[in-house]
Amino acid sequence: MATPFFKSLGQAIRAKGHTVHRVRFCGGDRLFSIGQSGWHFSGTPEQLPQWLNVRHLEHRFTDVVLFGDTRPLHAQAIPMLKSLGVRIHVFEEGYLRPNWITLEQGGVNGYSSLMGQSATFWANPLLPVMEHAHIPGRKTLGIRGFYDISYHLANTLMKPWFRPYRSHRPHNALREYLGWIGRMPHVKLRLERQANRRIEQLITKHQPYYLFPLQLDSDAQIRVHSGFGSIAESIHTVLHSFAIHAPSESLLVIKNHPLDTGILKHHKTVYHLARQLGIHQRVLYLEAGNLPRLLMNTRGTVLVNSTTGTSALFHGSPTIALGKAIFDLPGLTFQQGLDRFWTEGQKPDRELFLRFRHTLIRQAQIAGDFYTRTGIRQAVQGSLKAMQIEALPVPQAPAPAPARVLSPPLVVEPLATGPAYGGKLPAAANGYLYKKT
Repeated sequence: MATPFFKSLGQAIRAKGHTVHRVRFCGGDRLFSIGQSGWHFSGTPEQLPQWLNVRHLEHRFTDVVLFGDTRPLHAQAIPMLKSLGVRIHVFEEGYLRPNWITLEQGGVNGYSSLMGQSATFWANPLLPVMEHAHIPGRKTLGIRGFYDISYHLANTLMKPWFRPYRSHRPHNALREYLGWIGRMPHVKLRLERQANRRIEQLITKHQPYYLFPLQLDSDAQIRVHSGFGSIAESIHTVLHSFAIHAPSESLLVIKNHPLDTGILKHHKTVYHLARQLGIHQRVLYLEAGNLPRLLMNTRGTVLVNSTTGTSALFHGSPTIALGKAIFDLPGLTFQQGLDRFWTEGQKPDRELFLRFRHTLIRQAQIAGDFYTRTGIRQAVQGSLKAMQIEALPVPQAPAPAPARVLSPPLVVEPLATGPAYGGKLPAAANGYLYKKT
C-alpha cells in the first residue's frame, strides 16, 4: 500500500512496548518501511501460508494488520492465520467519505461481520460519535499520486529481490500512468467544466434522470463482491433494464470514476450499446462533474456496491445496490430488483439512515486518512484505540537484596593425631563434624 500510514502505525505500536515485524512483498513495501525491522517474502502466494506458519511457531505473533482482504497474497494468508487464532485487522478506504478510513477485525466489505446484520442492529440509539475530525476538504489526489509513483518505481528497481511478486491490479503501472497522463488534463481543463454545465442544464430544465456512477474495473468490490466480472458487464445489465423498464421521458446519466485510467474506454461501450438499444438520445455519459449536485436531484441512483451509495442515501436519493454492500438494507435501498426500481424506487428512511451511519462509525470507521500528515496522525491514534493496543507495563527494578549478616567464624581446634580420613573433630551441637583431608 503506497502510504506512510502503516509505518507510523507500527512505530506507535512499538512505542507501547510491543514487537512489530513488517512483511515486505515488493520494493514498494521496502521503501515505505525503511528503518523498521521486517521479514522479506519472495515466494508465490501459495507458499505464503507455510512461510507464515514457520514464523508463527518461532515468534508467536498475536495480530496481523493488512490493507484489503481480497488481494491474492492476503487471501492465501488469512484463513491459515485465523485457524491459528491470530487476530486479523483489515484496513480499507472509508465506507464513508471523506475524512474516514475503515478498520474491521476479520474482514471488510463483503467479508465484513456487519454484512447481513438485522435492522434492529442498525437501529441503535444515536450515541455520540466523532464528526469531521480533521480539516474537511483536504485534497489528497496529488500526494496519493506521488506515493503511488514512488511505490511502483521502487517495485521496478528492486524487482531482482522480489521476482515472484505480481500486483493485484490488472494493468501494469506504466500503462496506468500513461492512461492518467492522457485523461487527467482533459478532465481538469475541459471535461469537468462541460460536465458541470450539462448537470446544471438538467436541473434547471427539471429533466428527470437516473444516475449510474461507475466503479474502477480493478475494484475488488466488482470482481469479488458482485455478480459482475467487469464494469462492462454492469453497464450492459443497467442499460438493457433501463431501455425496457424506465419511464420513456427519463435520462440515464452515467458518471465515470474520477481515478479511471481511460484504458478501457467505457464511453465507447456505453454509446455503442445505447445505439444498439435505440436509447442513445436518452443516455448521457460524463467523465467528471459535481457528484453531490447529481445525487441531490436524481430520480434514483443505480450502483453495484460503490461507497457512493452512502452519499446517495445521505442526499435522500432512492438507491439500489446490484452487488454486496454494507448499506444494502431494507428501508435504505430498494430490494425488489432493478427492473422494478425505475418506477417503484422509494427515498430511504432518513431516521434509519442516521442510525445506520452512527452505528457504522462506531463499529468500523476511524477518523483520518492514509495520506496527509494530519490525517495519518489522527488515524493512527484512532486505530490504536480500536485495536485495543495498550502500553505494556514497564518492568520494575528488582528490590535491593537485604544486607548480609555474617556469622562469627567457627573456631575449630587442631586435629588430634589420628587417621588421615575421618578424623574426629571436637563435638558440635548436633553431634560430630567430619572433615575430609
